[in-house]
Amino acid sequence: MNSYERRCRLLTRAYPPRFRESRGEELLSTLLDLQEPGQIRPSLRESLDVIRGGLAARLQDRPPFWRWLLYRTFFVRLPLKYRMWARDDIQGRFYIFRRYFGPLGTIAYAAGLFIVIFFDEEPFRALGITLGLGVGYLIRRIGAQRVRRRELARYDLDPNGSPIRPRPSEDRSR
Repeated sequence: MNSYERRCRLLTRAYPPRFRESRGEELLSTLLDLQEPGQIRPSLRESLDVIRGGLAARLQDRPPFWRWLLYRTFFVRLPLKYRMWARDDIQGRFYIFRRYFGPLGTIAYAAGLFIVIFFDEEPFRALGITLGLGVGYLIRRIGAQRVRRRELARYDLDPNGSPIRPRPSEDRSR
């Protein structure tokens, strides 16, 4: 992989994961076809076009603000129209932390780090380590994969994120 291809792959990250799964290679091959001999990076115009298209794709499927706010604060289930957006969010990097600890866990973790870094006295360090490690331990104890599987099932999605195929209805007329 040369530097041009590496930069093109980085540009395609502007698109949502579901787009990259289905059409990422097509987009990448189009960008690679545009490469001129000796060119080491995509032109500014091409880069801006890819980023603009990625942002438009991300905003197109996003739920309205009020639904997003209910989803993020009270974990209200989104309509199925937005289930692929919810899938990307559930499979995202910080979902478990945000889901179970929200602002309180973030404050406890940050306070623990602050205390460990800035206080030299032993009781304070023990408190900071307890707060920081306690939050980390709780995240591991909850079981991120189990939580993600359960949340994906709420949106009729397999644990890998693909839609569940409906089973053929059984003939009960016999």
